Amino acid sequence: MTPPTDSDTQRIPVRYWIWLFGAAVSLLGDLTITFAIGWSASKHGGSVAGLILLLAAAPRAALLLVGGAVGDRFGAPRVLLISCTAMFVLTAALVPATLAIGEPIGLLICIALVVGVIDAFFLPSSRAMPRLLVPPQQVPRALASFQVTGVVFAVTGTAVGGILVTWSGLTAAAAFDAITFAIMIVVLLVLRTTTAPAPPNQAGIFKSIAEGLRIAFGKPLTRALLITMTLAAGLLMPMDSLVLPLLARHHEWDAKTAGLVIATRSLGVGVISVRILIRGAFQRPGVVAMLGLFGASLGYIGLSQVDSIPLTIAAAIVSGIGVGAFTGHVLPLLMNSVDRGYQSRLQSVIVLCQSLALVVMNPLLGWISDQSVGITGVCFGIGVAVALIGATALTRRVIRTATVS
Repeated sequence: MTPPTDSDTQRIPVRYWIWLFGAAVSLLGDLTITFAIGWSASKHGGSVAGLILLLAAAPRAALLLVGGAVGDRFGAPRVLLISCTAMFVLTAALVPATLAIGEPIGLLICIALVVGVIDAFFLPSSRAMPRLLVPPQQVPRALASFQVTGVVFAVTGTAVGGILVTWSGLTAAAAFDAITFAIMIVVLLVLRTTTAPAPPNQAGIFKSIAEGLRIAFGKPLTRALLITMTLAAGLLMPMDSLVLPLLARHHEWDAKTAGLVIATRSLGVGVISVRILIRGAFQRPGVVAMLGLFGASLGYIGLSQVDSIPLTIAAAIVSGIGVGAFTGHVLPLLMNSVDRGYQSRLQSVIVLCQSLALVVMNPLLGWISDQSVGITGVCFGIGVAVALIGATALTRRVIRTATVS
């Protein structure tokens, strides 16, 4: 492999670390309130819980492209500030509301719908911020730092949510989330004069959406990466929420063991993220990303063949390392493949592609696991399919020759 270039090892601007602090705090609040809402919904039965999750996902998917266009037109920092303010108002209002009426189904449905709408504007602008705060050569390291943060808070957020919900239900979780968004609002206000504005976009919303789609799928590198990422996402993203829990039940393990396996997979992702953060990205990130898919493939195939907990943990770590190598190199390439003025629209397309892939693959993989092949057959099939995706992507010269900047 070619070592990182000098530009990769330059110091990341202080303004990015300020933003990352706020983003990490708000992420902790998000994970806490998500757990609390899911827990509150689950006491009304599986059908109600599934409906509430759908009502949160549907408006988000429907409005993502609009949210991306709005972010590029009015500026990601401004849209992010408004979105955080809306979340602060919502979560702060939940405190007296839940104290007065409890946690009825109607309230949970309203929360899901409102959060879904806010997320459609929050997510594209939030994901565009690293590209607006750091030079292109430093984007891989900046995203790696956020990924490391995500690994840490993916565990602690649920734990904090469990403690708060045990103490005072959705009321405590909402109050905590409101505090985290208040901190994020302060951070964004501090950064208002330090974030270089993207080129203005005065096109109408629908024209802006069409232009964003044209840029995303019109450029050969961006199109190839989006297609590869979407196919891989449908197979890799269900691991924590679907595949590993089903695998644990197949082996008759308890919930604690399943949680341990999921945490160790995240550890594998974190290892690669730390490496990129310290050493920077390779000069051929497209090749490294596809090699990461081969690593993830080996991990999945290992999961289909082993029975013991230690070997399952080892296979999960291997898959996590592969996923970390893939996402840690594909996402910076995608960001740097389009101009700064299209970042929010690009992120909306990425999130939408991932969401649609999950909508299709989650029920499909679940259904296949109930057939004669079982969950071990699903793991083996995913491993083979992921390897084929990586091999096919490597046949594209535009991916093999892609560079960081």
